[in-house]
Formats: sequence, C-alpha cells, structure tokens
Amino acid sequence: HRLATWKMTSIPRGKPKSGRVWRDPGEKSFNTVAVRSLKPSWKKRQVNRAEKKALKNYVQDLKTAAQEQKDEKKKRREEQIKRREENEKKAEILQKITNKAKLKRMKKKQLGSIVKR
Repeated sequence: HRLATWKMTSIPRGKPKSGRVWRDPGEKSFNTVAVRSLKPSWKKRQVNRAEKKALKNYVQDLKTAAQEQKDEKKKRREEQIKRREENEKKAEILQKITNKAKLKRMKKKQLGSIVKR
C-alpha cells in the first residue's frame, strides 16, 4: 500500500501550460466537501425567534418596572414637599397688624419680612 502511494506521488507532472511551475495542481471536484447552506433550518429559526421574543419581553418588563419605581419615587418626593410646606405654614406664628400707622413707622427691612394674606 505504501509502495503504491509512493509511486503515485513520484510521477513527474511535466510543465503546466500556464508556465507557473510553482503552483500546485487544483483539487478534483470529487474531493471538495459539500458546503451546508448558509441559512439555518426552519426549526432553528423558529427557536431563535422565540428566544428573541422572550428576551425582548423580559427587557420590556424590566424597563416598565424601573419606570414604575421612578414614578413612585417622584410621587413620594412631591408628597413630602407638600407635607413639609403645610407643616411650615402650621408652625408659623402670625401677628395681625390693625394699626396702619405702625406700617408707616416701620423701616424698609422690617417691611420686607411682612407677608400679606
């Protein structure tokens, strides 16, 4: 068997027509390997499509959950601010000024602190 293969490889090729003696002869067509199609099979495509859809839904759920948390936080913050303002109004000590002459005697700095309600 070895002898037969050795004989086959030792046969002189002769000079190619193109004159490029350094090039190897091309492979025969029966030696080429059949190439699979570039498209995946229908089942694989369906599986990939289902996985993509599930992933998309999962990402969407995460986004909506994050948005809900953000809205809830914003709402709580607004309520806190409103409650704080109400408490400040309750805690204020007001003094009613009935004498208008008192206003005329006051200095400008004192008038700035007066709030009309």
